[in-house]
Amino acid sequence: MKCSGPPPNLPLGQPLAAIRWPIGLQGSPTAVRLGLDGCRGGWVLARLAARRLVLSLLPGLKSLEMGDQHMGCVDMPIGLTSHGQPRCCDDRVRRLLAPAGRSSSVFSPPGRCCLSLSDHGLATAAQRSGGGPGLSIQSWHLLERIRELDDWLQAQPQRPRQLLECHPELTFLQLQQRHQPEWPAPVSKHRDSGQHQRLRLLCQHWGWDPTGLVDQALVRSHRRHLQHHDLVDALACLAVAMDGQRQTLPIFPATDAAGLPMAVTCLGPG
Repeated sequence: MKCSGPPPNLPLGQPLAAIRWPIGLQGSPTAVRLGLDGCRGGWVLARLAARRLVLSLLPGLKSLEMGDQHMGCVDMPIGLTSHGQPRCCDDRVRRLLAPAGRSSSVFSPPGRCCLSLSDHGLATAAQRSGGGPGLSIQSWHLLERIRELDDWLQAQPQRPRQLLECHPELTFLQLQQRHQPEWPAPVSKHRDSGQHQRLRLLCQHWGWDPTGLVDQALVRSHRRHLQHHDLVDALACLAVAMDGQRQTLPIFPATDAAGLPMAVTCLGPG
């Protein structure tokens, strides 16, 4: 399948690849669906509008346009506990992923107390001072993106209803159980076989193969900005945003001190 896109060595924020959606879509023709994943260079965006799917790399969320007809899912924590205490939604996702051996892919988000801090040691001490756990290095490396998302959501009170947290590992497990139950559960996304399996699952789900689109976007981007799995995860987020049966874990989520929901959105029953 041929994909279109601009020449390589593009500045951030420019489209990396685009394709005309090859099959009919259900739902409102004016609806826009987004899949978003944080990466080294900013945010990978998969945007589907008017049957055109575009992959882009945004330098920051200030470049993200969301109108009234937009709905998106993002692979990044939204609602945060005060000092990194466990969130119910993370526990639920871990239990679902445990039989497949993928529960370790769910990291514990930092507490809200860490968002203003610029030192890992200080952030760990801040969490522990409120009775929370120490801050993992994985959470620390994501703190900049989590802080940016939190600021963006709070600056636009209507957006938490339109941009929802999801978890691609859960999405791919659901796709495997729905479309290819005889297959083994997806292996690590950092292995070539894991990425190939995930793209095949998206192909089964959508009825067309997004491999060419992803490869084109990767060729036309800088490896220091994004990796292959960032593009694939953004497409998984898009799949959840497109699902008219999507559901939240838990069904009735708690909200954090900023009023943001602590919930993970996933595919509904297929």
